[in-house]
Amino acid sequence: MKTKFFLLLLGVTTSLTCAAANKPSRLTSGEAFGAPGVPGSWASARKVQVGTFYETTGAAKSPLWFTISEGTLTEVYYPTVDQAQIKDSQFLISDGSTFFKQERDLKKEVTVLSPSLIKITNSDYAGRFKISHTYYTAKDSSVLIDEVEAVLNQDGLQLFLLTKPQLNNTAAFDSAVVNPEGFYFKENLTQLQVTATTGFKKKSVGFVGFSDGWQDLNRDFKMDYEFNTATNGSVASTGEIDLPQVAGTYKFYVVYRFSSGEQAKKLFDYSQAKNDYVNGWNTYLNSLRVPKNLTKDQSTLYLRSLYTLKCHEDKLNPGAFIASLSVPWGESQKESPGAEIGGYHLIWPRDLFNVSVALLNSGDYQSALNALRFLKKVQYKPGSGNWNLYPRIIPKAGAWPQNTWVTGRTYWEGFQLDQTAFPVHLFYHLYEKTKANEKEALFNEFEPMLTSALNFIATYGPWTHQERWEENFGISPSSFSAAASALIIGSKIFKNSYGQNLLNVANHWLYTPNDNIDTWTYTTTGVYGDGQYYLRMAGGSSYDAPWNPNDRSSIHIANSSQRMAQEKVLDQGFLQLSLLGLKPGSSSLIKKSKDVVDQNISVLTPKGRGWYRYSFDAYGEEGKGRLWPLLSGEHARFAIERYSSNDLSWTNVLKETSAVIDSFLGFANDGLMIPEQVFEKNGEGTGSATPLAWAHAEYIKLLWSLEAKHNIENVLR
Repeated sequence: MKTKFFLLLLGVTTSLTCAAANKPSRLTSGEAFGAPGVPGSWASARKVQVGTFYETTGAAKSPLWFTISEGTLTEVYYPTVDQAQIKDSQFLISDGSTFFKQERDLKKEVTVLSPSLIKITNSDYAGRFKISHTYYTAKDSSVLIDEVEAVLNQDGLQLFLLTKPQLNNTAAFDSAVVNPEGFYFKENLTQLQVTATTGFKKKSVGFVGFSDGWQDLNRDFKMDYEFNTATNGSVASTGEIDLPQVAGTYKFYVVYRFSSGEQAKKLFDYSQAKNDYVNGWNTYLNSLRVPKNLTKDQSTLYLRSLYTLKCHEDKLNPGAFIASLSVPWGESQKESPGAEIGGYHLIWPRDLFNVSVALLNSGDYQSALNALRFLKKVQYKPGSGNWNLYPRIIPKAGAWPQNTWVTGRTYWEGFQLDQTAFPVHLFYHLYEKTKANEKEALFNEFEPMLTSALNFIATYGPWTHQERWEENFGISPSSFSAAASALIIGSKIFKNSYGQNLLNVANHWLYTPNDNIDTWTYTTTGVYGDGQYYLRMAGGSSYDAPWNPNDRSSIHIANSSQRMAQEKVLDQGFLQLSLLGLKPGSSSLIKKSKDVVDQNISVLTPKGRGWYRYSFDAYGEEGKGRLWPLLSGEHARFAIERYSSNDLSWTNVLKETSAVIDSFLGFANDGLMIPEQVFEKNGEGTGSATPLAWAHAEYIKLLWSLEAKHNIENVLR
């Protein structure tokens, strides 16, 4: 009995069967039917691996990134880290008459082989087969290699390869052609070739949802379609892998190449290519520092985190670190034809700051410097227009876009005060670690950027159009903390009257009687505990509303369209007052607010304690926000701030921080990727971004803060 075995690169899979019911008995040539195919979406964001070939700064000979989720190849990016070109890839297995299976439905096992390499094994629950993949990219080329081992436990198993490209970051307008080596895809100047070292017995291309390989096999478990072309739409290809039809173990390679012509026929030494991939990353990681006295598991996650952060940097635009190589809930993100979905493969200055500080303290000065140079490049210049937030008309010059593509092209355009402040912080972190004889050159390079940003903050702060969760306007303790501490940093940089003026503004915000951060955001008539705690946001009823934490005004809850009384909405942004050096860890206001947060928006999961972003958060599955591991790092570093204020013994610090470190280890998935969000019941990642670079950065920052016995983010100490 024959069994068929397919490699599926397809995003539609089980939900679309529109063509199968009326499947032609055999179609052997010409253009596929069903143009232009169904609208596109993206793959699951639950990544267990991300990867790219390590290159030194300035090199871009291997501009290709890949991701792995649900046992399959998912988004592949080329030639920049924000341009997705492939949606997903998986094997289908069929006996040609009674069944077929897709890999994402199989039992999965992930083995971390090194900081840069994993092996994913997908096993049939009935024991008929198992398939293993090890993915890596090739040196000095835009080539992704899938090292496959198929263990087939019965005779007659056949294999097919189904490829779903989404060139130029959209499913629309792709064309697919069968060629002698395999398959060729094209949209404008972007070209992709997919081959297998075994070759193919049969080949076909089609339109997704109508004439693709999943539709072909779904009705009768056989490959009947053999179309030669599918033009200008959402396309896929199917190829029968040429293997003996007897039980056994078979090793072969699937190759995805973003090139054309004779280059596609270049032969690889695949073992050497894998060694080059691993050795390149080992060279980088061995050049960095490792905290002392880590357990094996802590050290493994630390190195895996460094690898993950560095994988998120673009190669044509050094310092452009995206937030995540994923699209949150990508499988449900239906696109309009030709419309780009940015997902999290964009640069946020806030996330970039956190990643840079983590790398800088780990010994990677150059990456942090490149990040600051990228920020300088994309800062709004005079003539960039205004934010028209009537009655607040705010010129953009000196601030930063909410987020951008790696070229600096703006994606979202909100005004977030903390994202104007964090580049100032990053400069000072770098300045403190710069050699004495190089400090002047660093200052001269960034002085225009700094003064423009500081002038903006002093003029238009501490109000913000959006706080760090990108949703609410008004006065936010977290945004305030970044801005006020940036002004104080400015006074340390500019030791003159200009610097003194910056300090005066910060002190005014902090200490003016009855007109300061506490009187603006610390309620004394709240609904939790004894009614005394910091709010998430005050002044959220209108752009010119007064900042009164006791006036019973309401704020908007994004993603649910609710309005809630401001005193009902908690978050832990007030911890930034201490973490960024404005208040000591011994502050009774901060400690009391933390108690309220711990009691009301924190959950102890089987894998450790986690915190919600804020009360009534609706950003998540079923309209409910989940627990964010990165917040655990902030709570742990606050314990260190308490130690620095003689308010907590080091023994108790270790007790609190050890629990948080254990939670990071628990929240990380089998590939040691730390999620953006985890579920309350099991501590496992949701369909939001995994990995989230910021979450990995928080783990690294916590380890270095413990090593130093002070919170490394606080430069005002």
